Amino acid sequence: MIEAAIQFPQIDPAALSIPHLFDLGPLHVGPFPLRWYALAYIVGLLLGWRWMTYLIRRQQLWTPGKPSVSVPQADDFLFWATLGVILGGRIGYILFYMLPVAAERAKIAADPLAMLRIWEGGMAFHGGLIGVGLAVFFFAYKLDVKLRPRVEINLTQRRHVNYEQYTKLASKHAASTLPEGKKREYARFGSNQWILKAEAKTALEKAKVDKVGMLALGDLAAAAAPIGLFFGRIANFINGELWGRHTDAPWGVVFPEGGYNWVERAWVSYGNETARHPSQLYEAALEGVALFVIVNLATFRFQSLARPGFNTGLFLICYGVFRFLLEFVREPDAHMPEALQGYVTMGMLLSAPMIAAGAWLLRRALV
Repeated sequence: MIEAAIQFPQIDPAALSIPHLFDLGPLHVGPFPLRWYALAYIVGLLLGWRWMTYLIRRQQLWTPGKPSVSVPQADDFLFWATLGVILGGRIGYILFYMLPVAAERAKIAADPLAMLRIWEGGMAFHGGLIGVGLAVFFFAYKLDVKLRPRVEINLTQRRHVNYEQYTKLASKHAASTLPEGKKREYARFGSNQWILKAEAKTALEKAKVDKVGMLALGDLAAAAAPIGLFFGRIANFINGELWGRHTDAPWGVVFPEGGYNWVERAWVSYGNETARHPSQLYEAALEGVALFVIVNLATFRFQSLARPGFNTGLFLICYGVFRFLLEFVREPDAHMPEALQGYVTMGMLLSAPMIAAGAWLLRRALV
């Protein structure tokens, strides 16, 4: 069977190696590998952020033509989304996949710092989803009040302001010359224009987006999240992890089930491996490509951003269904209770409430 199946390409999990940089007493900086998995997080977050700002600037997607989130707000949110993904993903992995296993509990008890070493692997999507959800809530209801700037009439970009809208409104009242004796009543607009301060304040107030809509922000994140999911699943394949069940299908892949030896910098095979479903690639296709197409088709074709919560609900339902179905070809969780083994997996249990929550949000958005 091994000869007839597709052999795992055995790509080095390290995209590149950072050389030894310097020593600070007992602290050694370098050498260390920069893994594909880390690059997948970085690229996914950055491309997702850029896609969010692209959607915000397409005002025709919003009703009544003004986005509920501004570009500066999306810029600020990137930091909090990153924290949510990393902290939520790691904490979720500890709660869902380490603590239920006696051997993993013993490992944590003997070495508590193991919980912090995310570079050794161990991130859970459902934990990351909860983390991003908390980041959306925190950003929408907490940061907005703390970061709201004073209204000043100058061209310094302030947070939470739609500057395209501000420029459009203010330019209607701008003059090319400063009225004589009126310098104190006017402010500069652009490089060679002037605007009455009162008019500028009115335009700025109209262009401000003081409160971030939690569902609107979640809808934008839902439209962008499949980008990160796609790169993350590709990285899972490169790492030779999360492979599927045994299969006789001609596209089955023989993975080195001993994993990657970072000391020897070589893949380890036991010699009795058989072909398995490349479930990471299935997930990249469904959770990444298909989910991106579905949510963004709703965004552009049906203007779903005008219905707060629609994209979020659609994302939760589709991801939950895709993940539930893919669990039938993924390698079953070894740490499930004996009464449940062979019937359900942890992925199924975690996806069921996602589908229910998504259905509730979708119904709420359509009422």
